[in-house]
Amino acid sequence: MKVVRNTQDQLILRSVPWIITITLCAAFLGVIAFGLSALFAGNMSEAFWGLLAIPAFLSIFIVAFVRRDEVMFDRSRDLIEMRHSTFFGRKRVKHRLSNLGRATLESSRSENGMTYRIAIELVDGMDKGMHPLTPVYVSGNGAKRGVAAINDWLARDVDSHSGAA
Repeated sequence: MKVVRNTQDQLILRSVPWIITITLCAAFLGVIAFGLSALFAGNMSEAFWGLLAIPAFLSIFIVAFVRRDEVMFDRSRDLIEMRHSTFFGRKRVKHRLSNLGRATLESSRSENGMTYRIAIELVDGMDKGMHPLTPVYVSGNGAKRGVAAINDWLARDVDSHSGAA
C-alpha cells in the first residue's frame, strides 16, 4: 500500500494494482483487435476465439484481480475506515481509532518467495483481533513501508499527548 496522505490528523494508504490492470486491459483490447481482424478477413474460427472465448477468459481475470483498497486513519473523528472497491461494488468497514493497537506485517510463503500484507490489531471493542487491510499478499516492500507508516503515525499521536508543544 502506498501512503497518499500523512498529516497529524489523518493517514491514508491506498493500493491500486495499476500494472496488472493496464496489462489485462491491453491484452483484452489486443485480443479484440485480433478477433475483429479475423472477422473482417472471413476467418470465423479465429474471430470466435478473438471476440468471445479469450475475452471472456480475460474478463474473469479482470474482475478477480482489479480492485482498489484504501484505509483512512482519522484522529479528529476517532475513525479507521477501510474501503474496498471491485467490479461487484464497494464495501466500507469502520472501526474506532481508539481501539487500534498497532499494525503488523503478515507473511506467506509462495513458490517465488515471501509475500506480505498489512494487518491492524484492534485491542478493544466488538471486532477485537487482527484485521488484514487487503485480502491478498504481495511481494516487494510496499506492505513493510505501510506498516512502518501506520506505526510511526500512531506513535506521533502518543508523543503529541505527552505535553510537548
